[in-house]
Amino acid sequence: MNHKENEIREDYLKKVIDYVRREVRNSDLAHRFDHVECVAKIAKKISKKEKVDLEVVLVSAYLHDVVSRKESRNKPHYVASAEKAREILRKVGYNEDFIEKVYDVIVEASYESWISGIRPKSKEAKVLHDADLLEAMGARGIARAFAYAGAYGSKELGEVNFNPENPPKNTSHERLVDSSPISHFASKLLHLRNMMLTQSGKKMAKEKHKFMVRFLKQYKREMMQNK
Repeated sequence: MNHKENEIREDYLKKVIDYVRREVRNSDLAHRFDHVECVAKIAKKISKKEKVDLEVVLVSAYLHDVVSRKESRNKPHYVASAEKAREILRKVGYNEDFIEKVYDVIVEASYESWISGIRPKSKEAKVLHDADLLEAMGARGIARAFAYAGAYGSKELGEVNFNPENPPKNTSHERLVDSSPISHFASKLLHLRNMMLTQSGKKMAKEKHKFMVRFLKQYKREMMQNK
């Protein structure tokens, strides 16, 4: 079926969503269906200000984490997810041109691609990139950081032994999982606002970043009171 940029084939999209819902049931708590649904909603909001193919954006958003890090084995999880997306989209009935656009968006938008030097080329990839990072910030980002740490065996919550307003250099590329969820803020989450590529993403990141800083300051105060 031919695809027009302004068109969203709702019957196709529903099949994609149903596939994803089933596929991510066993993912860690930070990467289940509520995560991909939130990314899709954020991406849709950003897309209102950008001239993009909304169907490519939404399909890519729903499929970007369809394969978990534990399941991806010897390849980056975003590559495994992009390959799984191809498989799912062929079953649904999308044409090859559309499928390859989604594949490229998933790979280019990934945070892991960013820290390895790959930058999003298309506007669709930039929108998904921002949406995915925004879902790692703010209140949900805080909740997901603790959920992810627990899923990967973190032994402690951690201490705020850094300045939230001037965190140390990003070292998230050096490890899969930080020593604690609190250290994950210093290594990654407090640096995300500077990675936004769209104007809408930059605006949304400001408030989410401030919320995380406030949380860390309060966390530190409470830890100090208990000593």
